[in-house]
Amino acid sequence: MPGKNFINYLFPPDKINDLPTWRFILHFDVPAEIPDRALPDAIAILKTLDWKIIQFPFPLDELEVNSETNSLDIPIEVPEDRRYQPESLKDYESDFWKIFGHIQEAGFGELFYQALDWEGRYRLLMRCDII
Repeated sequence: MPGKNFINYLFPPDKINDLPTWRFILHFDVPAEIPDRALPDAIAILKTLDWKIIQFPFPLDELEVNSETNSLDIPIEVPEDRRYQPESLKDYESDFWKIFGHIQEAGFGELFYQALDWEGRYRLLMRCDII
């Protein structure tokens, strides 16, 4: 199993292009004092935003708090054809920080995310914490 990496940038620059896919799950901690409207508000804002490159592989209305991990888990992906176009990493990072800011503004806490391969299997490729 890959190790846990603490980073102060979005993804290790020497690793992201080695990944077989750009599929990630963003795990936002749910604070004890989170407002009741936090999840509906977060979903509503995500639905209104324009995305440069990312897609949500599942309907946003299906997002829910994972009671086992006490986190809001948001799967995102960059389509394979877009991944290799100029500016794709820049566009991905822009979309990522847009999600990060709006979800935290809605009341959710710290984030860790995982690079995953979920097409045909669900395999952890790398875990990173935003600090």
